Amino acid sequence: MGLQVDWSRWYLTDEDDMGEGVEQGEIIRLVICCLKELARERGWENVLVAGDQFFAWVPSEPLVRVSPDVYLLDDPPPPPWPPSWQTWLPGHRAPRVAIEIVSSDGWQKDYDEGPAKYAQLGTSELVIFDPDAVLGETRERGRTPLTVYRREPDGAFVRVYAGAGPAGSVELSAWFVAVSDGKVARIRVARDEAGRDLVPTADEARKVAESSRDEERRAREVAEREVERLRAELDRLRRG
Repeated sequence: MGLQVDWSRWYLTDEDDMGEGVEQGEIIRLVICCLKELARERGWENVLVAGDQFFAWVPSEPLVRVSPDVYLLDDPPPPPWPPSWQTWLPGHRAPRVAIEIVSSDGWQKDYDEGPAKYAQLGTSELVIFDPDAVLGETRERGRTPLTVYRREPDGAFVRVYAGAGPAGSVELSAWFVAVSDGKVARIRVARDEAGRDLVPTADEARKVAESSRDEERRAREVAEREVERLRAELDRLRRG
């Protein structure tokens, strides 16, 4: 007779999955934009970067599920995408990378229940970002700006990092960075281990490109004026 498992404590209904606050929403949108830009840079054409969707993995218990704030999914089916993912269905699978943003209320579930759920779901890497820890607004033991869990070759899902960052991501070949201006905290993605070469959002990349074009235009105008000046000077010398 098989071991009976009480899944009820992991039930997650639509009502339980409360909408994010404004600040959390800003954090989520920023990291989604950065991951999409990273995917574009790396040429990852067949990935989906999204968030706030249910992932279920127990066919007999469809309410046993988790809703990552941000995730990267390999080889998604063609759109339209389903409202939720059920890993026993064709084309549905666990996200390769999941990111959870710790909320001030109920932070324990992100630290305690989250890793266990993602371990069972089959996620390769879980990143937990705690804005309150970044800002120094918490004294609870064990809370850190960045925590990373990773799937080991033997299948174990273990914590490999907990600290201020940058935190390396084997799955992305990148680093997660906790940044703050003292009032708000954000999680960014960096190309380098030092966490200085940040992956821009599409909007940031556009602004950099526009600024570069403006600088090139100004340099070209200066060069053209200098050429005209030299031509005028040469004509004057010839006439002289």
